[in-house]
Amino acid sequence: MKKAPVFLFYFITYAAVLSGFPKVPDGAESNFIKSVQNLLLNDQFANADSLCDSFIAANPLEEIGFLFKAGVLLGDMSDREEANHSAELKNLIDTVLVLCDEKLKFEKGTVAAYSYLWRGHAHVYRSLFESRFGSFTSAIKNGFKARDDYENGLLHDSTLYDLYFGLGNYHYWKSVKAGFLRTIGLVSNETNKGIDELRLAADSGKYFQDAAKNSELWIWLEQKEYERAIDEGKEILIDFPDSRTLQWPVAEAYFKSGKYDEAARIYSYLRNYFHDNRGNYFNLIECDYYLHECCKKLGWKEKADDILSRVDDYRSHVPKAIQRKQLAKLNYLRRELDR
Repeated sequence: MKKAPVFLFYFITYAAVLSGFPKVPDGAESNFIKSVQNLLLNDQFANADSLCDSFIAANPLEEIGFLFKAGVLLGDMSDREEANHSAELKNLIDTVLVLCDEKLKFEKGTVAAYSYLWRGHAHVYRSLFESRFGSFTSAIKNGFKARDDYENGLLHDSTLYDLYFGLGNYHYWKSVKAGFLRTIGLVSNETNKGIDELRLAADSGKYFQDAAKNSELWIWLEQKEYERAIDEGKEILIDFPDSRTLQWPVAEAYFKSGKYDEAARIYSYLRNYFHDNRGNYFNLIECDYYLHECCKKLGWKEKADDILSRVDDYRSHVPKAIQRKQLAKLNYLRRELDR
């Protein structure tokens, strides 16, 4: 972890002596956490960011304000496929870790468990950022740190089931990504353990039930349980009908299960959004690729040709970094266009 500014340490210590650190989240803090979670799942990043700023201004010693602002920035960067808030994200994560470490000097039990929960999430945010935009090695290191934090949290309070949201993701995806190392026995296969932990968080967690359900959608996709992903995705979309975060895995499940008309409906919805809120073209390419494939499978030649014509209109504007990321899909669409 990078060192936080010296004044922050003095400020934290002085304020702690005067007022004492807050304990577990109270009613107002719980409402803040749940409200930010709902805004994030609805991809309302500007509103979530504003809510975090207001909370931080009123609660400058509460790590959750800085933590969820980091989550908002990460969500926005992932949505745009652009690392446009990287420096601010890292500073927010460092602040969360400093605040949690100060509390852990004095607290035990449930209070300490919550501090480990927030620390774990901070390391996860850094790991996700690094895996998408930075260093793979750093992503792995922060993933290990997050696991340790969640396990330490359970040592203090085994009934804080939100900790299992983090552990479930860690155990499942560590096992899946280990590949050959898992096959030869150097890394244990804990996929089922991860699924069970996520189910526990989805059923009994206080703050991350919906986030755990979203994680499960991606697991069903990876396991090729497409019907299950569709059914559970449709259920959670009742509460978050406009969520792009949730629509992506459902669209993929429809596509991979051969339900191309349903897949095309969702990819069209997503494509319209990214056309109207055009960023770096990553998501626009993604949608057009799958829409073209759906139209070909369905025999909708005219619609397929329309997609190719609009790709030709914007492809010269796609930044080189995005062209490299989306090279396979762009090359495929270009070959189709030249036929």
